[in-house]
Order: sequence, then C-alpha cells, then structure tokens
Amino acid sequence: MSKLYSVVRLKCPRCHKGNLFTKPNPYSFKNSLKMPDRCLVCNQDFQIEPGFYIGALWTSFPIVIFIMTFLSVLLLVFVKMQLEWFFVVITIILFSLQPIIIRLGRAIWINIFVDFDVETMSSAENK
Repeated sequence: MSKLYSVVRLKCPRCHKGNLFTKPNPYSFKNSLKMPDRCLVCNQDFQIEPGFYIGALWTSFPIVIFIMTFLSVLLLVFVKMQLEWFFVVITIILFSLQPIIIRLGRAIWINIFVDFDVETMSSAENK
C-alpha cells in the first residue's frame, strides 16, 4: 500500500484502515469536513497541532489548478466554448467539486507528515 492509496481512499496514513472523515459523503454538508481526533484503528492523532489543516490549502491549490487547466483545454480548445459560458461552467464545476478538493487536500497534507507503519497495520489487523 502507498500514500496514494491513503489519499485517494481518505484513510489513515499510518495504518491505511481508519477513515480520515466521520462522514463518507463529502456532500453531506453538515459536518462534511469533520474528522475524528484520532484514528479509530491505530490511534494516530489526526489533530497534530492547532490549525494543522490550514497548510492543506497548499495542497488543495495545485488540485484546483490541475482541474482548471484540464477544463480550459477541454472546453476552450476541443469544445470551442464561448468565453462567457466557459467562465460560468468552470465556476459551477469548481464550486461543486470543493468538498472533494478540500478532503483530498487534507489527506495529502497529513500524508506528508505521517508515514505508513507496517507494524501498526499488522497489530490493527490482529485486533
């Protein structure tokens, strides 16, 4: 298993078993970004320090840039959409993807600082 698995599946970076978010649906707007304080499987602290996830803005930003670039090429070059409509469409798409982008940004951010631990995973499987 890799960090990519942990990020894409929104799992604990230490054991790859516990969920990073309490609600699996990012569009469940009430508490959609709520995270447990600790992993329910390996007890990894998810709230490493106060304001820890402010740094996730640095990991969310490239995701937004990638999506904007992809949509720009697709809609302006291939579809040849009018510029006015392009701005409307890209705004709607990016706005609707925000809950997913924020969650991915947080998952990437915590994976930068917490490494996978084979021993923790083994002990979690034995529980």
